[in-house]
Amino acid sequence: MIQTKTKWYLPRLVRGMFGVHIKYFIPIALMVLVAARFNMLPPGFVGMIAILMAAGGLLSWLGSTLPLLREVGGHLLLPLFGSTLLYRTGILPEFAAESSKFLMDGGFQMVFVTAVLVGSILAMDRKMLLASVVRYVPVLIISQLCALACAFLAAMLTGTSLYDAIFFIAAPCMTGGTSGAIATLPALYSQVLGQDVSSIGGTMLAVAMIGTYLATALVIVMRVLADKLPGLMGNGNGQILQRESEALKKARENMATYEDSSADYSQLGAGIFVSAAIMVLGSVLSSVIPQIIYVAMAIIVCIVLKGTGLLPDEICKATHYWSQFAIKNIVVVLATAVGLSSSGGTSLSSVLNAGTIIIILITFIGAIAGAMIGSKLLGLYRYEGALTAAMCACNIGASGDIQMLAIADRLELLAFATISTRIGGALMLIEISIIFPIVCKAMGII
Repeated sequence: MIQTKTKWYLPRLVRGMFGVHIKYFIPIALMVLVAARFNMLPPGFVGMIAILMAAGGLLSWLGSTLPLLREVGGHLLLPLFGSTLLYRTGILPEFAAESSKFLMDGGFQMVFVTAVLVGSILAMDRKMLLASVVRYVPVLIISQLCALACAFLAAMLTGTSLYDAIFFIAAPCMTGGTSGAIATLPALYSQVLGQDVSSIGGTMLAVAMIGTYLATALVIVMRVLADKLPGLMGNGNGQILQRESEALKKARENMATYEDSSADYSQLGAGIFVSAAIMVLGSVLSSVIPQIIYVAMAIIVCIVLKGTGLLPDEICKATHYWSQFAIKNIVVVLATAVGLSSSGGTSLSSVLNAGTIIIILITFIGAIAGAMIGSKLLGLYRYEGALTAAMCACNIGASGDIQMLAIADRLELLAFATISTRIGGALMLIEISIIFPIVCKAMGII
C-alpha cells in the first residue's frame, strides 16, 4: 500500500490496495460485493477469497484514509469490526460468514503465523543477533518476567482472574506486533486447550491496539523524565551500551537488511516451503519435548538456524519475501475473517474498560522497571534499554518501533528495537507456551 504523509486532520492519499490502484480496486471490489449479495459468486475457495479481499480491502482502505481512524490502526480495526457490522446489517451475505468460518476452521491463521514468525527471525542480521545476544537479550527476558509478575499483581488489584490478566490482556500486548495477538496466541491456546479459539483473535487485537496507545503515552512521559532527570533515568543520549564491544559496534555499523520483494517468483515458493518445513520440524521436536508446543519450538529452531548460519542467505531472503507478502496482503484478509467468524462478533466495549487499562499500564510499568534493572546489571543505559527492550516490545510491530523511537528522538536505536520486536516477541511466545499449560492444569481447565 502506497501512502503519502499528511496532517492528522486531513484524509490521507492511499493509492491502492493489494497492489491494485484504488481507481480500479473500488469498482472491482464493489462488483464482487454485488455478486455476493445476489448469490452469484463462484463456489468454493475462489468465491471465499474474492469476497474477503473485496470487503476487507475496502474497509482497510477506509481505515487508512479517514482522519483520526487511521491514527488508531484503522487499517486493521475497520476490517475486524466493520466486517461484523456489515454482516449484521445484511450488507454482507451469509456466504461471507460461512467462508470465514471455513477458512479459520481449516487453519488459515496458521498460514499467516508460519510466514511471519519464520520470516521475521530469519531476516535478522546474523552478526547483529550474535553480538547482542549476550547482553541485550537477557535484558529482554528480565523485562518480560517483570511485566508478567506485574500483570499478576494487577490481576489481584482489579479483581481480574490471573488467567485472563496474563494470557488475554498482558500477553497480546507483548508478542511483537499484531500477528501475535490476532493469530499466533489464538493458535497456541487452541493447541493447549484442544479446541478452536481463533475467534478470540479479534478481541486480543483490540487489546494490543489499546496497549500501543498506552505505550505511546508512556514513551512521551519517559522522554520528558529523561530530559529533565537524565541521571535518574540513565539517559545515554542515544547510546544504549555503556561498554560496547568491538564485535557489536562492527555488527551494528554493517548491519545487512533484505529487500521486501524479489523479481524471481520462485523465491516466494521457496519461502513458503521452508517456512512450512520449519513448522513441521517444530512439530516433530515438540513430540519429543511436549512441554514446548510446536509453534514455540519452531521459533527456537529459527533462532538456532539463524545464529549458527546453517541456512544460506538465499533461503533466509526467501522466507523474508514470503513474510512480507503475508504482512502486506494476508493480514487484511485474516482480520476480516476473524471478525466475520467470531460468534456474535468482536465487542470493543468489552475490552475498553478500566480494569483492562489498569492491567496493561501496570504490566508496561513492570516491563520498564525490569528493563531498567536489567540494563543496570548488564551495562546498558537505563533509558535507552527501557525504551527498546520494554516499549518497543509493547507495540504493533515494526511501524510501532519507528513511532516509539521517533517520539523519543532515538531512531538510531532501530536495530535494537528490531531485536526487541522479533526476538523479544518470540521469547514471550515461548514463555507463554510453557506457562499457559501449567496454569490451565492448575485451574482444571485441561
